[in-house]
Amino acid sequence: MLKTFFLLMLWILFVSTTLFAYVDSDMDGVLDKNDKCPNTPLSDLVDRHGCSVKKLYREYHFDVVYGFNYADTAPLVSKQLNIPSFSLRADLYYKNYYLQSYTSYYVNSDENGDVQHGFYDTYVGGGYQKTFFDSLFVSGGAGVLLPTYEDNVITNNTDYQLQASISYMRKGIVYFGSYAYTLINDVDPTNISTFQNTNAYNLGVGHYFTEKVYASVSYGLVNSVYSDIADITTASLYTSYTINKHKYFIFRYAYGLSKSANDNSVSLLMGYHF
Repeated sequence: MLKTFFLLMLWILFVSTTLFAYVDSDMDGVLDKNDKCPNTPLSDLVDRHGCSVKKLYREYHFDVVYGFNYADTAPLVSKQLNIPSFSLRADLYYKNYYLQSYTSYYVNSDENGDVQHGFYDTYVGGGYQKTFFDSLFVSGGAGVLLPTYEDNVITNNTDYQLQASISYMRKGIVYFGSYAYTLINDVDPTNISTFQNTNAYNLGVGHYFTEKVYASVSYGLVNSVYSDIADITTASLYTSYTINKHKYFIFRYAYGLSKSANDNSVSLLMGYHF
């Protein structure tokens, strides 16, 4: 496990040093060392110095969030105890509509020391969001969980999900909640495991400490996909820090409250807003 972890860190270091040879932070096509107008909006047309010459009207924006995740898996669900993974999420917003996609790639060593790796299921979906009174936000959507996770026993099929969320902000404090229903279509040919559809609930409160710093705590409950395993309950801490109009960091920690939940889950992510 440690060997795998160090190899991953070396790979990240190699990619990072390679990319740093060409740095264009605001992605306008002009290198930072030659850019006289840093942090120009992605929608602007720029000259050879990186300065805006024309602003383009747009009714959309695009977010990309990528990073590293680590979890102590629940012993009731998996014998694998520590699983690192890398995730990538992309969100496209157009007026009140949005499209989302999410995927993650895990690397782990089994009990025999053999390295296992692959993708978890990939989510693709979309929905509609609406703001009322400048303080109440409501959204609803649907998506599919594509069977990109390989299992030697279970037949992994496409799952379907419906979701809704609501949040209310008053004096810098945000109260939020969400619900998701997932139709599970996976099958165990051996009949050892029985699958069930799942409900997921999340309630929390957050606060904007400054314009750049936001933090929240929440409680989550979700049914296990296995009918013979108890509901999964967690307490979570979420923080975000905005670097500039384009870049932001996210830190997320979840603590398992039930035996069916992961003991600890940590995510360190970086987002880019176009």
